[in-house]
Amino acid sequence: NAEYMGGISNRCAPQSLEPFVEGMITSIEPGYYEDGNFGIRIENLAVCKKVIQNGFGDTSYFGFETLTCVPIQAKLIDISLLTTEEEEWVDSYHTKCFQSLTPLLENDSKSLDWLKRNTAPLRKQL
Repeated sequence: NAEYMGGISNRCAPQSLEPFVEGMITSIEPGYYEDGNFGIRIENLAVCKKVIQNGFGDTSYFGFETLTCVPIQAKLIDISLLTTEEEEWVDSYHTKCFQSLTPLLENDSKSLDWLKRNTAPLRKQL
């Protein structure tokens, strides 16, 4: 098993009693595994930030800002299962990846072409 204990979970675990604080970096790792077969995981690093939620006074909450910029493979996504908000999140994330990485690839046309293809809106990649 390639997984490890700790982090954010949908269950209480003694390994995850450390409270989040602003500036803390964590990994977000949604995945799917079949014992003895295969597993896939999309992993990003994210920084914990204080945000204000509208509609509930001026109470501060923590949210996460993605730090890593690696395009998510569109062929791993069944777009028919996504809500409009989820699809927009992926497209927005890909725009961030493209804008962040393009300056680093100015002299590498092959890699820049790959980046353009793999950060295009999901519906254009199908």
